Amino acid sequence: MRLKRLTPVLTALLVTTAAGAPAVAGTHERVSRPGEYAGYTPVLYDEWVRTSQYLPTRDGTRLAVDLYRPAVDGKAVERPFPVVWEHQLSRASRAEDGTVSLRGVTSGMAELTRYGYTVAFVDRRGNGASFGTMTGYHSRTEASDAYDVTEWLAAQSWSDGHVGVFGCSNTGDAAMQAATVGAPHLEAVFAGNYSFHKYDAFQRGGIRANWGAGPNRTREEDLRNLPVDADGDGSLLRQAVAEHQANTSLKDMWQAAPYRDSEVASVGTRPWHEYSVATYKDAIERSGVPVYSFDGWDDDFRKESLVSAATLSNPHKVLVGPWPHCGSEGFDIVAERHRFFDYWLKGVDNGIMQEPPVHYYTGSSDGTGQWRDARQWPPNPRARQTRYYLDGGSSGTVGSVNDGTLDRSRPRGHGAGDTYRIDYSVSCPEPVGLAQTCPQDEKGLTYTTAPLRDDVELTGHPEVSLHLSSTAPDGNVFAYLSDVAPDGTVRILTDGRIRLALRSTQRAPYDVLGTPWHRGNAGDAEPMPEGRAERVDFDMLPLSSVVPAGHRLRVTVTGADVRESDRTELSPAPVYTVHREPAHASSVTLPIAR
Repeated sequence: MRLKRLTPVLTALLVTTAAGAPAVAGTHERVSRPGEYAGYTPVLYDEWVRTSQYLPTRDGTRLAVDLYRPAVDGKAVERPFPVVWEHQLSRASRAEDGTVSLRGVTSGMAELTRYGYTVAFVDRRGNGASFGTMTGYHSRTEASDAYDVTEWLAAQSWSDGHVGVFGCSNTGDAAMQAATVGAPHLEAVFAGNYSFHKYDAFQRGGIRANWGAGPNRTREEDLRNLPVDADGDGSLLRQAVAEHQANTSLKDMWQAAPYRDSEVASVGTRPWHEYSVATYKDAIERSGVPVYSFDGWDDDFRKESLVSAATLSNPHKVLVGPWPHCGSEGFDIVAERHRFFDYWLKGVDNGIMQEPPVHYYTGSSDGTGQWRDARQWPPNPRARQTRYYLDGGSSGTVGSVNDGTLDRSRPRGHGAGDTYRIDYSVSCPEPVGLAQTCPQDEKGLTYTTAPLRDDVELTGHPEVSLHLSSTAPDGNVFAYLSDVAPDGTVRILTDGRIRLALRSTQRAPYDVLGTPWHRGNAGDAEPMPEGRAERVDFDMLPLSSVVPAGHRLRVTVTGADVRESDRTELSPAPVYTVHREPAHASSVTLPIAR
C-alpha cells in the first residue's frame, strides 16, 4: 500500500502571496475541527479565472473541463498548485432564459482557489459538452477516463502533481470509482452519499428504488450545456449532443436486472457487479488513497458510507449529519474538504487524521442534538441489542393504528397472528426522493410500546425478524421504526425492506457491520410456501436518535411503499400474516446505547 502524503509543513513556513511578497502562515488564530478551518493556510488570492477546453482520453473521446485557477489582475497565476476535481454530469448549463449556472461556483469549491488550488470540473463522457456515449452507470470506461483526467491534470504546467477528487451522489460514486484504477497522482478522495455496492443501495432488499434512472435529458435540454471556450459557434457541442442520443436508458437497464447477478444485453455486462465500487475494493486498498466519506441520517445511502469505511483498509474518515441527500446545513462542507485536501495534498499538519475517524450527529424529536466522535461504527460496543416482540394485535385489520403492542416479553399465546391485505394506495403529500417516506400507519399493521419512562438513545443498526406467511409466492415487505409523541405525532426514524422471494441470507463479501445480507442472485429466489410461516430477517438503515421519555416506539409493517419504482400490484391483493406465537415470534432488535 502506498501513501503519498507530503511531509507536514511547519506553520511558520514562508509562503508567497498573490503580489509575490512573502507572508507567514499562522498569523491568525488557528482552528481545525470538523466543519471549521482557519489559520493553517493563508489567503493568497482574491481572484480566480475560469477557462474551459477539451482534454483527450486514451480512446480519443474528448471531455469538457472547466478550470478555476487563482488569478491576479484577471490573469491566471502560472505557479503550480494542487488540483482537486469533480467528475460531473453537467459542469455548467444555461437556464431557459439563457442565463448561465456555473456549478463549480455554486458548490463553493471555487473558493479553494483563494488558498492556492486549481479546481476542475469535468463532464463525464456522454454528458454535458463531452463527446462519447454513457454506457451503463459508472462503467469501467468512465473509470478509465478518471485515470486519464487525473494524470492529465497532474501533468499540466499549473499543477504541482498532487491531485484530489471530490463529489456527492452520482459524482461521489464517480470519485470512488476514480480510486479503483490506480492513477499514480490521485492522493485523496472526498466522496459523499455514494453507493458502495449499487445493488445494496439501489435495489435494497431486492426492491428497486424510485431514483437512479437519470439523467434523461432531451436534445433541447442537452444543447443548453455550456460549450467550451474554443467552441464559439456551438458546433462541437451539437456534435457531442448527437453522440449522447445513444446513451443507455438507465430505467430500462435496471428493469432488466432484477437480480444481483443479472446480465443485461444492452450493456453487455452484469451492471450491479461492474458498476459497483465494492467490486474493486482490493484495487482501492492497493492504491492506499485516503478516503473521506460523508452522508446524512435522512438519506437512503447512509449505510453505504459506513460499510465502505468498515471494509476498506485505506486511511478513512466518516461524517454523518442530520441531513437529506447531499445536504450539509449548518456544517461547512467546503471547509472540511479544504482541511482534508490541505493535509493530504499540501502536507499541512492540521490534525485532521489524528481525530477519531467517525464524526456523527445524534438528534432528538425535540429538535436538539449533539455531535459526537467515535473510533468505529457502531460507536458503542456496549450498546444493548434489545429485542422487542410484536404482540397483541387486536383486530388484525388495516385502517386504524395501535393494532398491536411492542414489548420486551416474549408472546405466550397460541396460534396468534395478525392478517393484513396489502394496501397499494400508499402516498405522501410531497415527493420523497432519496429521503424517508411519510408515515403509513393506516396502511399496515402497527405495534407500539407503552410510553417510555426514560430517554432512549438508538445508535446503530435495528434488525427485523418476522415469521410471516403469505397467500402469494412473492411480494415486498416494508418495516418502519417510528417515534410517536404524546400528541400522536409520528416521526419515522428508519426503515427496512425485503422482497420475500429473496429472503434467504448469505455471508457478505465485504463488512456489512453484522447485519443480515441478502445476496439476491437469480438462483437465490425461492417462492413463499403457501400457508406456511417463513422466517424473514432484514436490517433497517442505521440511525442515531434519542427518543424522549413519554414518547413511544412503533413498528409498522406494510406491503407497499411510495418509493418503489417497479411495483407489481396483484388483484386481489395478497394477504400477509405476521405470526406472534411463541414458536414463531416476530420481533425487532434495537441498538439501545448506554
